[in-house]
Amino acid sequence: PHEPGSRTPAPTTTASDPYLMIVTLDIGNTSIKGGVFDGPDIDRVFGLDVGPPHRNVETGADAWIRALREVAVGGPVTRAGLASVVPEATPAAREGLEALTGTRATVISPRMPLPFRLDYDTPGTLGADRLAAAAAAWVRFGRSAASPPDGGSAPSGPPSPRVAPRSVLTVDAGTAVTYEVVHRDGVYLGGAIGAGPALMQRGLRGGTAQLPAVPLALPTDPVGRSTRSSLQSGVLWGFIDAVRGMIDRLAETCPDDPVVVLTGGWNEVLAGHLDTIDHVVPHLVLDGVRVLMEGMEGPADSQAGAT
Repeated sequence: PHEPGSRTPAPTTTASDPYLMIVTLDIGNTSIKGGVFDGPDIDRVFGLDVGPPHRNVETGADAWIRALREVAVGGPVTRAGLASVVPEATPAAREGLEALTGTRATVISPRMPLPFRLDYDTPGTLGADRLAAAAAAWVRFGRSAASPPDGGSAPSGPPSPRVAPRSVLTVDAGTAVTYEVVHRDGVYLGGAIGAGPALMQRGLRGGTAQLPAVPLALPTDPVGRSTRSSLQSGVLWGFIDAVRGMIDRLAETCPDDPVVVLTGGWNEVLAGHLDTIDHVVPHLVLDGVRVLMEGMEGPADSQAGAT
């Protein structure tokens, strides 16, 4: 094993290697997820516990190395990358990932090569998780099927029938609910950000004197017959209907009927009650990190994103 913080040369791999790993991390405000890919296919997903709150700038690379070792992340890793919305955690996470895998880790950033053009007024404020989710959804479901997937080479044999690109609308429902819109012409237009159920519940409890904390369980009857069930109905049915309304409103801005892609921790609740969802991809952000890394030319590094 490497000493914490040390760098080792990237492992030598060939096309005949039986298992070439791609490791991606999604560092959110309340949790950290990771994925191990065998080529374009996700092999397994894991959660990370780095000990002290990962938002603490004092949580160094050693903690990330220990956490990654506990979930058996190591060589042979050919590429590694991360999408982080916690700037304080990003340098240590990158250092730990690089030290353990021996690869140069890519930090997702709007300044890296993208599969679409950004038409966003403040690209420097665009969250890496939003960017990754939009990229994965566009490449997998929106971009012309005549284009090789993920920027790869075209398959041999007769050309596939051309399928016109479609606009894409992604919904990532977690602590926050984020929406991304990619125009069928390959332009990221922006989206919306709202509160997820846990934030709504926290706001109600913190802003009132008598409302209690209740389990976030969806009641069958939307008419609450106790304070507990009234809160559950208002938070969860309100959440479902808000997402339904935002999907309809954002879809109206597209020139076509967009492909709606759902991800995030609340995907099962939403998918069970919304008929506008075309695809449910639980780990879309992790896949988006992979897509963006593979869309880069040359070694997997992004100095511009390491801020």
